[in-house]
Amino acid sequence: MLAQQLHWARTEERDLEDLEVEQEVLTGLDLSRLEYTRVRFHKCRFERCDFSKAAFYEAVFDGCDFSNCNFLDSLWNKCRVTGCKGDGGKWIGSRWKDCVVEDSSFRYGNFSKSLWSRSRLIGCDLREAAMTEARVTGMEPHRTSFQGVDFFRTSLKGVDLSDCQIQGITVSESLQELRGMRINPGQAVDLIPLLGVQML
Repeated sequence: MLAQQLHWARTEERDLEDLEVEQEVLTGLDLSRLEYTRVRFHKCRFERCDFSKAAFYEAVFDGCDFSNCNFLDSLWNKCRVTGCKGDGGKWIGSRWKDCVVEDSSFRYGNFSKSLWSRSRLIGCDLREAAMTEARVTGMEPHRTSFQGVDFFRTSLKGVDLSDCQIQGITVSESLQELRGMRINPGQAVDLIPLLGVQML
């Protein structure tokens, strides 16, 4: 169904609106440079698909697997992503505004130069992901794992990570990325290795 809709959209130079896409397995599709408005993807699997420069408005991804797919420079506005798997995905330059991402995995994903505005991450797994040179001051993370995440040149000022996991994060030698971030007292121990201090 989606493949047919995509063909129609390309032929008619139209975008996709008000669609329900359920339990489809899609391989190698070019889904780039299209707008998806109020499109709901339910338990779909995307393999080697290209969503680069796509724009999602009020879209929903529920129980989907889009691991290793390309979302370069994609736009997300008032979207909801729940129970999804996006491990190894390329999210470089993606922009997130008024979104909710919940109970989803993005291990080893590349979110470098991404922009987050009034968007929540709840119960997500971003272990070993890259978030270099990103703007995350509008990110609201809760119960999310950032273990081993690379935050090089990403200011965490004002970001509340007090109920998240931050062991092994990477920052610059100056530690400037950590200034103004919010953590709980117990998490201070996780940051000690960045100072080159050994605890006995």
